[in-house]
Amino acid sequence: LALLKIASLLIKSDGKVDKEEIELVQRFFKSTFGDSKANKLFSDLKNRTDIPTNINSLIEIIKNKINPSKYYSIIQFLYSLSAIDGVISKSEEDFIYSIGYALGFTDDRLQSIKNQFVKSKRKTKSKKYSQQIVDYLKILGLKPGVNKSAIKTAYRSLAKEFHPDKLAGMSDGIINLAKEKFQLIQESYEYLNKHYV
Repeated sequence: LALLKIASLLIKSDGKVDKEEIELVQRFFKSTFGDSKANKLFSDLKNRTDIPTNINSLIEIIKNKINPSKYYSIIQFLYSLSAIDGVISKSEEDFIYSIGYALGFTDDRLQSIKNQFVKSKRKTKSKKYSQQIVDYLKILGLKPGVNKSAIKTAYRSLAKEFHPDKLAGMSDGIINLAKEKFQLIQESYEYLNKHYV
């Protein structure tokens, strides 16, 4: 319920509520908890008055219920929600950063997760690297000019963290999200391994 409340606050953070955002939350919670439990959570969110609206209170609930090794799944979910319309607004990003900081994430780690959900809209000015290479480097949390060993190190680190096997016992929704991100990390590494000079 705390995560659902955080998701609803994120949806409202940019001043508009998009149908796509609501549908993504509904799909995520139904695939995570099943239809009847998800519907109960949706009903509770609407009808209960004792649900905190303070971010710190919601974070404390999450910290008491979820193993810290699973916090990145929450950040992934929030970024996927904010990026569903193709743009992460400044207010959405600030909101996610406040959640991330409260869960112990660094700027670099949050940026690395964000990079998996949005591709750069700016075209690269580099004459040496294509936009695709720049985008794949960003997914791995890297910038053009790094050496191949840095790519391999970043890939191994992210692959360990996002490997779906690490999420044994978590819900199907979280596991499926991790699988998608793990595939993107693999795709980035494989492309860079072949094309990066």
